[in-house]
Formats: sequence, structure tokens, C-alpha cells
Amino acid sequence: MDQGIAGVIAGVAGLVGAGIGGLATAYGARIGAQKTIEAAQTQVKHQSAAEHVHWVREQRRLVYSELAKLHASFTMTSIKCKIDLVGGQPLAEEAKESLIEQVTALGEVSALTVLWGPDDVVIKARRLPTTAAEKFSALVAWSAAAQTGSATGISRCSAEYGAADEADKEARHEFASTTRRALAAPS
Repeated sequence: MDQGIAGVIAGVAGLVGAGIGGLATAYGARIGAQKTIEAAQTQVKHQSAAEHVHWVREQRRLVYSELAKLHASFTMTSIKCKIDLVGGQPLAEEAKESLIEQVTALGEVSALTVLWGPDDVVIKARRLPTTAAEKFSALVAWSAAAQTGSATGISRCSAEYGAADEADKEARHEFASTTRRALAAPS
């Protein structure tokens, strides 16, 4: 009987050991699953943040590009107007209306930079419609002087246009430089 009792005790010990082993396995699996879930959550969180940064950069790029295109269009129109004025022709009403629309569009799009930032780009963007408006005013004054035929008035207005044109070029350069830095910087 001693062997029978020893066999039963060994069997019970085996069952208890298997039960404890099963519990340890289940506990280990549970801990492993929790760690896997935590790692997945961390990865999703980081990926989501990276995608958001990319989305913001893309929105910035779109607004900055639109503003640059509008300013280029304004520049081309103002150059055509300058050529007409140098040739002795006053500004046509269509040209004035086009310039007004372009300056207005510059103001509207530059206002969008407030949504996307950063602040240094907003400051440079807001300067573009201001310098464009000053350039437009100089063209209108030059045209008015040309219509009166006053040589001193034409000379003065031409010089004012030159100064406004230089200020506009500087504003465009500063905007372009600032936007390139903003788009290149990791957010």
C-alpha cells in the first residue's frame, strides 16, 4: 500500500504542479498581452502625432504657396502697368480693378496664415498685402501725374513707385525665406 499511496500523492502533486504551471502560464500570457496592448497604444499615439504634424505642415504649405502665387500675379500685373506708364499711357480701369482684386486676395489669404502659423510667418505674410497696396497707390499716383503732364510730378511719383517696389520685393523675399525655414523645421 505504501506504493499506492505514494502513487496517489505523486499524482496529486503532479496535478497541483500542472495547475500552478497553468496559472503561471495564464498570468504570463495576461502580462504579455497587456504589454503588447500598451506598445500598440504608444505606437498609435506617436503615429497619430506624426501624422498631425505632417497634416499641419501640408496645410501651411498650401496657404504659403497660394499667397506666393497671388503675389507673383500681382507683381506681373504691376510690371505691365509700369511699362504702360513709362510708355506714357495712363493706367487702364481694367488694370486698376485687377490690381485691387489682387491686393484684396493677398489680404484674404495672408489672414489664413494666422490659423497655421508660426508667428514669424504670420508677420511676414501680413506685410505682403500692405506693401502691395502701397505699390498700387504709387502706380495710381504716377498715372494721375502722367495725365496732368507735370514732369516734376511724374518724376516724384516714379521715384515713389520705385521705393514701393523695393519694399514689396523685400517683403516677398522675407516671406519666402521665413516660410522655407518654417516648412523645413521639424515641428
